Amino acid sequence: MLSSKTVEILVRCIAVYAVVPFVNSLADWLTIALSGGTQGPLLVATVLRLLLVLLLWLLAPVLGRRLAVTAEAPRSFLGLDEIAPLAFGLVGITLAVLGLAALAVGAADMVTTPHLMGAPELGAAPLWGGTAQLLAGLGVFAGSRALGRAFVAIRRA
Repeated sequence: MLSSKTVEILVRCIAVYAVVPFVNSLADWLTIALSGGTQGPLLVATVLRLLLVLLLWLLAPVLGRRLAVTAEAPRSFLGLDEIAPLAFGLVGITLAVLGLAALAVGAADMVTTPHLMGAPELGAAPLWGGTAQLLAGLGVFAGSRALGRAFVAIRRA
């Protein structure tokens, strides 16, 4: 199994990956703010994306301990048994990060913009999509070991 420090580095790589949407959102917000437009939802989304990056960076050690063993000596070759649960865990974290960002943007849009022609369900669509993606990511992360074992068993069958 990979050490928790290695997994922590991988989680921090996901945090760096999450910086890209933050920078894009920040650039969009600055463009709209400097042109005098309304930037309420975009400001909320930008701040939430920044908080998401910071939380992921700060929680990397905890997530590393959750996904890996801390005191195992590194080996030169890792088998599928060790890699599959880690891969599912990292995919789950990535899905949850993207879902949380989509949920934040949808919530900001719902709060700050009026509903289209009196149909609030149209504005709630991003919330449902973000919620589904967040829950799927958390489920994959929580079940990463079981999914990894199932993947290995199916591959060997």
